[in-house]
Amino acid sequence: MGKGNRLSFFSLVIGGAAGFGLLWITRRAWDDCGVKLTGPVGNGPTLLFVGLPVSLVVNIILFSVVWRVMKKGGGGKFLMPLIGALVAIAIADLALFSWAGTPAGLAAPICPANVPPWWPEWIPT
Repeated sequence: MGKGNRLSFFSLVIGGAAGFGLLWITRRAWDDCGVKLTGPVGNGPTLLFVGLPVSLVVNIILFSVVWRVMKKGGGGKFLMPLIGALVAIAIADLALFSWAGTPAGLAAPICPANVPPWWPEWIPT
């Protein structure tokens, strides 16, 4: 497997898994807090047609960019670029969850500020 193929494989697998994980957490938070998107598009189609492409593109591109930058900068051959890319994806997904998973513009019928009760207090939203 060539070097470019390995990067593509890792970026698709890890970025894709992180994207689906972000959507799962967002859907769970919306369900637990009673967040309902109004209009012709509901929660499911919004996550499928907007959330899924955004999260996949952000995670896959971010993984590829951080991996390449760390390898070129002398960050090691495999382990340190992988750790750096995972940390970058975690930070980006926390930011995306804070923006989309806890929508401040919608009424909070169950949870204060649409933050679910299971979300750790030490992680800001």
